[in-house]
Amino acid sequence: MRTSGDWLHAIETATNLEVQQGREIRVKILAARRSIPNPDLIRTKINLLPEGIAQVRTVEIVGLDLQADGGTHVMNTSEVGKIKVVDYKSKGAINKRIYIEIE
Repeated sequence: MRTSGDWLHAIETATNLEVQQGREIRVKILAARRSIPNPDLIRTKINLLPEGIAQVRTVEIVGLDLQADGGTHVMNTSEVGKIKVVDYKSKGAINKRIYIEIE
């Protein structure tokens, strides 16, 4: 049986391997009517997009993930640096919140 320390170390290792891949980041602007039906773009239980929004900004980590996202992003994952998992909290039977630091 894995301890939480083993589990967190495995997550940290896998995350850092992905960062080191130097994956390109692609940003696109889509018409909201095209993006809202796509479940890969909005993964929350409810649609948090404001009603009447015309465009949605998407951020793709090429080969890894695609999300609707309005935040600031690097151009390549290698710019992130090393990630360290510092804590986690249980948010229910299957949901966990992982806290990280960038070194």
